[in-house]
Amino acid sequence: MNLESLSASFSQPIGPGVAYPAPPYLYRGVEDIFVAYEAADPAAVEALLPPGVTAADDVPVCIAWARWVPFSTFGPYHEAYVMVRAEFEGQIFLYQPFIFTDNEMPLVAGRELWGFAKKLAVMSRTSGGAGLPYGEQMLFTVERPKGQRIMTVSIACDALQDPADLEDLPVLSTRLIPGAEAGAPPSVAELVRLDVEAPLHTSADGTPKLWTGRASVTMDARSAVDPWHLLAPGRIVQGWFGIFDFDLHHGRVIHDYVPELTALAGSRSAAQRHADVPAGAR
Repeated sequence: MNLESLSASFSQPIGPGVAYPAPPYLYRGVEDIFVAYEAADPAAVEALLPPGVTAADDVPVCIAWARWVPFSTFGPYHEAYVMVRAEFEGQIFLYQPFIFTDNEMPLVAGRELWGFAKKLAVMSRTSGGAGLPYGEQMLFTVERPKGQRIMTVSIACDALQDPADLEDLPVLSTRLIPGAEAGAPPSVAELVRLDVEAPLHTSADGTPKLWTGRASVTMDARSAVDPWHLLAPGRIVQGWFGIFDFDLHHGRVIHDYVPELTALAGSRSAAQRHADVPAGAR
């Protein structure tokens, strides 16, 4: 393989078996439950934000997302994540500390392209069922591993919602790739911005398929491996359910931490060399 052939390999493995092609990635008929809430522990939220990124609200506001994708470039899958309304250099974003999926390809592409901290998990969405006397609530559950409930989201769609009332913010994530050599700073450490336009589906009468209603979010397990409980809710603000189309494009790097981390590693190395010199020889 020559350099020209390598340049044609967009993702690993190089050659004809690439995991995923270049963007855009198409999503159609995506069904989202999303619930805004005030975090119960502001200090825990701040501990999950990268340097320079802060909560945008005095009491941090988070949005729990529960997604069913019936069609995408990567195939159908479930996804769950939590966003934090966060500020960086005077602009408000939705910063994403945690995200789960149950499909390998969006996991690989999401981590490598935008830095989405994806892991595989077990997810399901139900609304009553055959022979059951209830069904007004849509329920989305997230387990990792199976049997350990990380998050539960529910909503009863009580009324139509005007899409103009929704806040439209870019997504912010931390793309981190460790250095290949021992003691080296990360090869990549950057904040990536992703802008997504997501038009709503419409009903036969022309109204957008967006509803609001009584919603709940619980972070059920205190997992040390997947500490979503650090973003546990205090007060629920509002919940929504909508059906969307969108395309995912390349992101945009808005901050590179590598120079700062390289300088930090250098100063630590110099301090260690100084500490290793006997006091009488200094």
